[in-house]
Amino acid sequence: MIELKNVSLSYNKVYFSLFDINLTAKKGEIIAVSGLGGSGKTALLRVIAGLDKATKGEVLIDGVKLEDVDFISSVSVGYLSQKPVFFESKTVYQNLAWALKIRKVDKKLWEEKVDEVLNEFGIMDLKKKKINKLSKTEKKLVQIARLMLRPLDILLCDDINLYKEDENYEVLYKAYKKLISKDKKFKITFFISNNDKLFKELVTREIKLDSGSIQSDMGVERSE
Repeated sequence: MIELKNVSLSYNKVYFSLFDINLTAKKGEIIAVSGLGGSGKTALLRVIAGLDKATKGEVLIDGVKLEDVDFISSVSVGYLSQKPVFFESKTVYQNLAWALKIRKVDKKLWEEKVDEVLNEFGIMDLKKKKINKLSKTEKKLVQIARLMLRPLDILLCDDINLYKEDENYEVLYKAYKKLISKDKKFKITFFISNNDKLFKELVTREIKLDSGSIQSDMGVERSE
């Protein structure tokens, strides 16, 4: 469970990116965060991920204060950022293997696990390529594949911008859907997206932000 209690975030004394946010999220919820630009969507995800520290209030994960949570062995959080972060001069395999290394996965299993996710997304041919030689779409697919290497308790997806006129729309749509849908009953997912199809097919709840505050918080019932 994630709890935000009276959470505010400001980068200066005048402007609040988030203001007095109160919300609770439970396992199995897939929550779309919507709102205009500058409404606080990314700020909300960054606070939950611990990338930005709340100016006021507190964030709890399973009753433990965020700053006391062990993100290596106790809680697994995946953050899909707007711009993928990699070791650009290293290969796709080396980047994915590093993700397994810091999670203390047995080295004997690295290649098997990496091959599995690369095959799942049809990008095995990228395994030995350096990240700086990949296209924007290829980098995004590798970023998604990296998150699929491990079970997640919390998945945070920032700005999934998908436009039907894009050449790679279907490939990316299927990849995002696969990531969000994987083990969905056992994790909490927050995502920001412009794509109505993802909203209609996956969302169980929608939170709308306006000027850093929650404007509405509505559940969406769907049959399995």
